[in-house]
This record gives sequence, C-alpha cells and structure tokens, in this order.
Amino acid sequence: MKAKRLISLLLVMVVVFFMTTTAFAASSSKTFTSSSGTIGSMSLYLDPGESGSSSIATINVSGLPADAVITKVVADCNTMSYSGAILSNRLYITTSNISGWTSAPWGSGNKTEISAGLIGTLANGTYQLYYTGTNVSSLSPGYKTYKNIKLTVYYNY
Repeated sequence: MKAKRLISLLLVMVVVFFMTTTAFAASSSKTFTSSSGTIGSMSLYLDPGESGSSSIATINVSGLPADAVITKVVADCNTMSYSGAILSNRLYITTSNISGWTSAPWGSGNKTEISAGLIGTLANGTYQLYYTGTNVSSLSPGYKTYKNIKLTVYYNY
C-alpha cells in the first residue's frame, strides 16, 4: 500500500514539474481628455474647395502601469464648433514614444480607432493629434474646431 502511494506521489510530482504554464497579460483601458484652450483643440479654416491640416492638440497620458503597451487608441472628437462644409478626412497621431506620425481614416460618429503604428509602444507619454479636412463648399469659407477630445488608450501590462 505504501508503495502505491509513493508511486502516485512521484507521478504527481513529475506531472507538476513538466506541466507547461501559460501566462496572460492583463488588459485595461483609460480615457484622457484634452485640456481646454488652443493646446487641447484641433482647428481648421479653409477657403472654398481647399484641403488642409488642422492645428495640433496635445494630450498627456500618465498614471498607467510603467510597462503598459498600447493595443489600440480611440479618439472621440464629439465636441465641435463649425461653420461651412468642412469634411474631416483623416486623423493623425504621434506619441513621445514613437518617431513620426501614424493615421487612420476619420471614423463614423467622430470616433476614430488607431492601432497601426502604435501597437506595442509604451502607453504613458505625450500624445499629439491633428486632422485633415476638405471644404466641400464652392461658395464660402469654413472652419471646424474639435475640443475636449477624449482619448481612450487600450493597453496590456
């Protein structure tokens, strides 16, 4: 009887020792809002038929785990003022952790999801955003300003 228990115990020890362990990264998200004033808004003024780029908005992202890496970013630009017929085309974004800009087509409901060019980079940092637009009117100039931009950073750590 003792031999059976000993063999069973040894078998359990061997299985536990050679068993593979899988670890999963924790995922989360946090939303940050741009500051009021010109530093936190994207503004664009265009004459009829022109295309151009807006001013740059800055959002500071901090307080996330130090090893948090981006899985995607969603920019919610629902607070706007406008006059005329400016069509928003693309949203551009950069962070203090990458060189250059990455972009995505302007999203429906003024929400744009961006993952290309950001996946795997550190999440904490300074983010800058701007958009491109076209004045589709042939008669009058127009302007469009997005302010209180909400940036949701999805990340793993």
